Amino acid sequence: MNFRCLLSVAGLAAATPLLACGKKTDAVAPAAVALSPSTAEAGAGTWRYAIGPSGSVHVELPGLKERIVGDATTVSGSLDVVPVDLGQSRGQVRVDLSTFSTTTFGNEKDATQTKHARTWLEVQVGDTTNENMRYAEFAIRSVDGLSAGDLTHVPPIRDGKNDVRAVSMTVHGELLVHGHRVPKEDAVDVVFYYPAGAPADSKPTRIQITSKAPMRVVLKEHDVRPRDPAGQVLSWTTSLISKVAETADVTLRVGALPAT
Repeated sequence: MNFRCLLSVAGLAAATPLLACGKKTDAVAPAAVALSPSTAEAGAGTWRYAIGPSGSVHVELPGLKERIVGDATTVSGSLDVVPVDLGQSRGQVRVDLSTFSTTTFGNEKDATQTKHARTWLEVQVGDTTNENMRYAEFAIRSVDGLSAGDLTHVPPIRDGKNDVRAVSMTVHGELLVHGHRVPKEDAVDVVFYYPAGAPADSKPTRIQITSKAPMRVVLKEHDVRPRDPAGQVLSWTTSLISKVAETADVTLRVGALPAT
């Protein structure tokens, strides 16, 4: 088996798509079945957007002898944007880990490596998908480091037939992977798209969120360990340790459209 870990938050979540650095530790994070919703306060002039379903959660696992790479390609979630006070915005990204596949080798070895990765995460064991482990989630609990606090004051830039307003920020929240919850933060670029010439206070037609740098996920914090095809825990071997990273670097790129 040659795997290391994965994700997202996402984003997403997510965010998805989140993301930040975690300290190296042997401690397993607190167990959790799901994260509590993260929404903006009522009456804050909020715009509600739906994330996904297409998107990209890119994962790289830098081992000593191999650099495993892969992507999860199905995301969902919601985004509450408070345009005149972006720091009050909230959201949640959910990543379907059953869509995670590796592209490390570019040949038939990737299918085997993908199966190992999903088994280690207990997303799929044999031919069965484990719904309790299937999703990674990232919930945004606070926002700071904004390049602009009021979206309506950001000058538009023409991009083809669109006007775009871009804001960078850092989102802080919780990441749930493999049944364990860890505090995380992610620096992201958020791009808001409008029809050309649209008023500054109009609602964007879509939003794009991209991680500025990968989020580092520590596998041991999420109890991600070697498992056999039946899902039983295996011992680490010298061969595995030389190939499999202790961390996964996760980069989120997701889009959102006005919710209906």
